[in-house]
Amino acid sequence: MFRRSRRFKLIAGLLVGASLSVAVACGSEDPTAVPVQPTNTPTSAQPTAAQPTNTPTSGGGHDIPSPDTPAGEAVVVLGLNAVQDQNGRNQAQSPEIIHYYGIGETMFLRGSDDSAQPWLASDWSLETDLSGATLTIQSGVKFHVVDGKDFGELTAEDVAWSMNDANATTNSNSIHGQAGDFASLFREWKAVDDRTVQFDFESFDTSWKDDFLNQSGQAFVVFSKKAFDQEGADWVRDNVVATGPFQPVEWLRDSKLVMEAVPSHWKFQPKTNRITILEVSESTTRAAMLRTGEADVAAILATDAPAFIAGGFGATSTGGGGQEGLFFSGNLWEQFSAREGQGEGEANEIKLTRDTYANDFPWIGDPFDTGDPNDMEEARMVRRAMAIAIDRQSIVDNVLSGLGDVNHVQYFDRTHPNWTGEHEYYYDPDEAASIISGLDSNYFKGSGDADNLNGNAFEVSIYSQDGNASIRGEIADAVAGFWSDIGLEVFSLKFSYRTFRPGVVARTNVHPWITACDKGNTSWQWGNPKGLVQTSLSRGGFSCGFESPEIVEFYQRMATAPDTATAVTAANEYLDYVYFWNLQPGVVTLPADVYYNPNKIASWEMDKATTSQDNTGSYWNLILK
Repeated sequence: MFRRSRRFKLIAGLLVGASLSVAVACGSEDPTAVPVQPTNTPTSAQPTAAQPTNTPTSGGGHDIPSPDTPAGEAVVVLGLNAVQDQNGRNQAQSPEIIHYYGIGETMFLRGSDDSAQPWLASDWSLETDLSGATLTIQSGVKFHVVDGKDFGELTAEDVAWSMNDANATTNSNSIHGQAGDFASLFREWKAVDDRTVQFDFESFDTSWKDDFLNQSGQAFVVFSKKAFDQEGADWVRDNVVATGPFQPVEWLRDSKLVMEAVPSHWKFQPKTNRITILEVSESTTRAAMLRTGEADVAAILATDAPAFIAGGFGATSTGGGGQEGLFFSGNLWEQFSAREGQGEGEANEIKLTRDTYANDFPWIGDPFDTGDPNDMEEARMVRRAMAIAIDRQSIVDNVLSGLGDVNHVQYFDRTHPNWTGEHEYYYDPDEAASIISGLDSNYFKGSGDADNLNGNAFEVSIYSQDGNASIRGEIADAVAGFWSDIGLEVFSLKFSYRTFRPGVVARTNVHPWITACDKGNTSWQWGNPKGLVQTSLSRGGFSCGFESPEIVEFYQRMATAPDTATAVTAANEYLDYVYFWNLQPGVVTLPADVYYNPNKIASWEMDKATTSQDNTGSYWNLILK
């Protein structure tokens, strides 16, 4: 029924430049802006083309160019969101690039043995009952002088204010990227004296210092409260007053960031005095800049990588392969808030809004729908069919040029020793079509013209985070093509994440989407707590698009596990659960390297990171020749 050659033709057509659809959205800087309705084109309208090859260009590689960048300066070109706005206020969603690049600092660093090493926190202790923690703050840390204004040394008050400004519980106006995560973890932080911060946990999580307060993970930056008090909210929103080993000297949003080493930094002395980071959305342009010597380092897509590997360019990374998965948004299976419902009985609990059920989508099941007892099982099987309709290996071969790997379940690496092979989504379009053909079609949408679906064809849209500007766009196009090939009518949505994010936070999104979704990185440990953003615990902040009371339990067991074995057991049960319900099928794992010109860069050793910008970090370790 389905010929493999047909599938390869479809993917090839995607690669040679015809994206399945393009939706243009104009969003404001305010990430709570109402999404603009995109214009979409069905995937079935696209022509196919000959299958591309993965042969490196220029006869097996590029000649390494003489650098055409300023002497004594490293020019790094990265992808979308590499240069976000110059924003020194956590409440206003200060970008995490500030601590990724070393302009700002947070509490801990990740050691080579995965332990939390001191950064701004010189020491820490936990209450014996895990109810709270105390941080000792490093002394002698100077804030950057900005516009001639000297705000003195960092104190515990700056640390506490910076966290409370980001946390959605202590600041309901916060739109920080981790506002909801912090709300689920921490209560108010308090400065006991100049060097001591204390706080209670909302709910204890073993990764509190390894992720949420760590350079390696999803942390916050410490800014100057004195600057806020003296200069006002608008001024600190537009000026970054931080403490890192680099200080920005030029910052053009979505374009260019130039940073220079801070003289006599308290911890790190950067090995390169001046680094320019350019945001260039097109990978082909970034590759051309590296090839011609206009850039010294470039993050390039896997489609461009083989030529640079063969040509002798250097490679480095933060060590973790980026996982891209398919998340079936709209499945909101919690009725009451897991964070706020502490009383006994419905009267003392906070009932959750569940607006994704206004329309009946085949991939969304409602456990509270008494009128359709088969709704949950039918939706589960629809998601199963959509998962096994994807040929992951062909995406690796054709979209990633054979680099990277297939990914079966998001957050779990199939090369890890704990992977048993029991949770694989094999490619079987015939079975996928058979599943959909055998289901009740009374709520399916679409023309039903595909004979193989027995009239059960339906429409589905897939959103690509970052759209055409990242590899996700091509991955989403490929997935959409596979679904189209079994008879579904598929629309590919590509518009700004700033426009998409409000629906993510509000839990109103109903579109499946391609995303790393918080913990999509192979450098995470197997038993590391997973699932927080798949529960109501993170309401008010980021979400993968679905919520489950069972995942609340799995997450809390992982988060409070007294030892690794207990955490791994809970992680394995979580894996069983999300695989059975087909909530987050993986698609591929991206290669992690960035490439550099060895005629200009001597070395760039990076600490391992679970999140970063385009697999870069530890900028203070970049050494020029």
